[in-house]
Amino acid sequence: MSEGARTVPTPYVLDVSVLTAVARADAGVTSLILDLDARGQPLVLPALAMAAASLDARSEDADDALRGLEQLGNAEVAPLRDAEQAARLAAVIARTGLDPWDAHVAAVADTAICPILTLAGAKWREHSADLDEPLHIIEIADPGETPGDSGSAA
Repeated sequence: MSEGARTVPTPYVLDVSVLTAVARADAGVTSLILDLDARGQPLVLPALAMAAASLDARSEDADDALRGLEQLGNAEVAPLRDAEQAARLAAVIARTGLDPWDAHVAAVADTAICPILTLAGAKWREHSADLDEPLHIIEIADPGETPGDSGSAA
């Protein structure tokens, strides 16, 4: 690797709790996500989790906020692309009992071996053992703290 080469951090998969907080204009969570993007942290936005956040918030402003996340320089939407991914999603639902949007988050995180960024760590710890490999979870304990700073819980 050359001296000037920069390693790209492992992406964070945003779960429904984080996406819903952004959709509801939670300033702390939104600021954290914008800060992560500015630092070059890759963010994965599972499409079904975005649908759940939109369903929860049900406003044009909320949908605009979610569309704004998609425009961030280091964000990528994870769609449900084909029958193979649909079958993998069904398997995660069957094994964990999670609803489809949370199961999509788990399937993306499990397949890509990426941590889930969440406000609801207990839920993910409960279902992590249901999969072949444990899920990696980063719980936002204080939205004013960037994951990896001394004040955040993992």
